[in-house]
Amino acid sequence: ATTAALVSPLAQCHPSFPLAGYLRKVLKNHTAHTCDGEQLLIVCPRKTTISILGAFYGRRVPSTNLCPSPGNASQEDTECTSTTAHLKLLAECQDQQWCQFSVHSQVFGPDPCPGTHKYLIASYKCRPGNHRIKTVCENDKLRLQCRPRSILAIYSANYGRFLRGKPECDALNTEGPHIECLAPDALRRVFKKCHRKGNCTVAADKATFGDPCLPGMKKQLRVSYTCVPRQLLEEVGPDTSDPFLLSDYMHG
Repeated sequence: ATTAALVSPLAQCHPSFPLAGYLRKVLKNHTAHTCDGEQLLIVCPRKTTISILGAFYGRRVPSTNLCPSPGNASQEDTECTSTTAHLKLLAECQDQQWCQFSVHSQVFGPDPCPGTHKYLIASYKCRPGNHRIKTVCENDKLRLQCRPRSILAIYSANYGRFLRGKPECDALNTEGPHIECLAPDALRRVFKKCHRKGNCTVAADKATFGDPCLPGMKKQLRVSYTCVPRQLLEEVGPDTSDPFLLSDYMHG
């Protein structure tokens, strides 16, 4: 079979897009960085959507290395991190084909280091429209399996209680507040266990993800993924850095 025949489910998402470029977009991890006062712009191919892997807003390196300060940089704080960057990126960009917004401290809530010129770094994937979604309830096991010669490409994973999407396990939550609570590293854990594997099993429990919710609140694990021919991921090449360790991208 030809390469084009192997990837027909993905290629059909955008037949006019060059195949190699399209595959690179939907199978690789991407990063975008934007300085204070600039616009962040993330664009995925048509009929794909953004899946945020991680985000950092603040400053970890001197302004001489990244995003020079327009003023006096002598007092800048290089141990400065916003705790809301990931949530902001999820709210603005997750599940969109493209997103754009101004980067400045007011966008991320309380300024973690007033007077320091900061930057935003986002790590993301472009998720094809034909991805699959699988959900299991708390204390069950999530099992993902591809056909022979195909392997898993993980696009998103959440563990907790969701306000978006079908609440498959919410029938057990008959009492308590209607709030969303998500484990912060669910995607990282599922990605490391399942991405580029032929099959995997993940326990949807406190031992794996911790407990991000109020005591007694029932949770669920939801993962979106596709199965792609092993040959294609080998042609695209390995991801050379961990998309969840954004310090990899903070050194100029």
